Amino acid sequence: MPRSGITLVIENHYKDNYWTYPEFAQMSDVFAELVGRISDPSFGVNYDPSNTILAGEDPLMLLDLIKHRVLTMHASDRYLAHGTIEELRKQENSIGYASLLKHGEIGKGLNDYDQIFSTLKSVGFNGWISVEDGVDGFDQLQGSVVFLKKKILEIWG
Repeated sequence: MPRSGITLVIENHYKDNYWTYPEFAQMSDVFAELVGRISDPSFGVNYDPSNTILAGEDPLMLLDLIKHRVLTMHASDRYLAHGTIEELRKQENSIGYASLLKHGEIGKGLNDYDQIFSTLKSVGFNGWISVEDGVDGFDQLQGSVVFLKKKILEIWG
């Protein structure tokens, strides 16, 4: 733990509802380079696999680049209500989230949680996994929590 007791994490973020342009470090190569430039142990990553999908990239590829720096994780899942990832990328300069993008119940979207959690386990990850869900109500949130508890037990035992 750092002397100050404070650890700073950076998330591979997707733009906020009010932002016009994409995050400057949204793309995996830029994000990994930025993280690699800061070697201080009081700095790490909050990994959100869904945000990589939104950038039109593979969340497992990004995880492989930063896995040793992941300190916390946003468990989330996203799906496309309609359209394709390519169409989503064309909307990156619009204000807010693209209309074809939806939050979903964790475990029912595009993320491979078997592989994500196996990779994190392989590097000794023992940080917080926060649930980023519930947009469509408590039942969805509850389903996400049930899925995550089961998956964590499967992978970490």
